[in-house]
Amino acid sequence: MPPPLRHRRIPTHNQTGWASNQLNEISERFVAHCRSVALPVLDIGAAFGIATLAALETGATVIANDLEASHLSHIAHSATPDQARRLILIPGRFPRHLKLAESSLSAVHASNVLHFLTGPQLEQGFASIAHWLGPGGRLFIQASTPWQQPFKDFVPVFQSRRKEGAEWPGWLEDTKEYSTHRKLGQIPQSIHLLDDITLRKKVEAAGLQVDEAYLYRRRDLPASLFLDGRECAAIIATKL
Repeated sequence: MPPPLRHRRIPTHNQTGWASNQLNEISERFVAHCRSVALPVLDIGAAFGIATLAALETGATVIANDLEASHLSHIAHSATPDQARRLILIPGRFPRHLKLAESSLSAVHASNVLHFLTGPQLEQGFASIAHWLGPGGRLFIQASTPWQQPFKDFVPVFQSRRKEGAEWPGWLEDTKEYSTHRKLGQIPQSIHLLDDITLRKKVEAAGLQVDEAYLYRRRDLPASLFLDGRECAAIIATKL
């Protein structure tokens, strides 16, 4: 038996954080779902393809989307000839640059990408996903929350905004206002820290049924981000 894969984080090529070389818990559930799909699946913000390549291994046809074309080139070079025949690459910004047919997908996976979108972009994105998914199709989301060590000073602001009924309480216009983390330069100046309540509300407003919504600490999270076990938000939803 080969030794277990050593966990590594790989900086993205476009300053949107880091990509893990291991599947997180939500990505694993996406891949498991891919074993029984009839239609293609979409991996939004695929980065270097950890989830895309695992989904291809199940036999699924996978549409990989990423803002950075060099990430998609890496996926193409990593795919086997058989996988390459079932791999569709779409560079561009989600949701603006994705034009897919109604009811054309069996699943959508968005891990560590939605927190780079504004509120209006998220609303448009969820509406697009609901349009693209066929009946029984599923959405798998993993996103960053305010409950991470670098943003601990923002938590009281977030909680106050949410109590006051703010539509997007986690929008952080300038990360430097609340954090001095040494690697802030690896992410955009503005970030959208999300939670299960906000995501559930917006996913349901798009017409999807939320099956699971919770906060957790994903197992591949760096210890430097640990705060209180609520560092990540998960949503799994279904198109009825």
